[in-house]
Amino acid sequence: MRTPLTLSGLVLAAALTLSACAGDDDELSASDREKASETAIEYVGGGATTDVERGDGDDGYAYEVEITLSGGTDIEVELDKDFQVINNPPTIADLGLTKRPTPDATPTPRSDPDDRPLTGTTLKKATAAALKATDPEAKVTETSRSDDADHAYEVEVLLPNGQDATVELDRSFKVIRVDD
Repeated sequence: MRTPLTLSGLVLAAALTLSACAGDDDELSASDREKASETAIEYVGGGATTDVERGDGDDGYAYEVEITLSGGTDIEVELDKDFQVINNPPTIADLGLTKRPTPDATPTPRSDPDDRPLTGTTLKKATAAALKATDPEAKVTETSRSDDADHAYEVEVLLPNGQDATVELDRSFKVIRVDD
């Protein structure tokens, strides 16, 4: 037989668990992710978005965007709920760099069927194979199908040292080639 104290403890534990789960809304809508990314890139003066996260309320920012410059430098840009920059990150001009085109970190749909970004299970398997072939800490910047005879998929990654690499995979996700 359970005592009132035991039942109170169970109710309290359940309430704490549910409240912890209820506040875990880290998912970003595609439009918020895109707006945060565009704002950060415009502020910095270029680069590629490698990560966008929602603040958890204790951070002092609503969104945090990681921009990677072509030389591999990472810049953290913090935005408020209105997508205004609230920290003082360096810009390309502050760093004495010239603006160079960099690959877009978000795959963009194109009309060519071989340039369509990978999705679902194909994306997961191709990403896993590419990271295993290069570096588990690398960041995938673009994926696409290929119309080349020797490979079916291409995964572009940004290595921790700032270098870009393209991993070519066959239909069974076997690595055919890694181009640095």
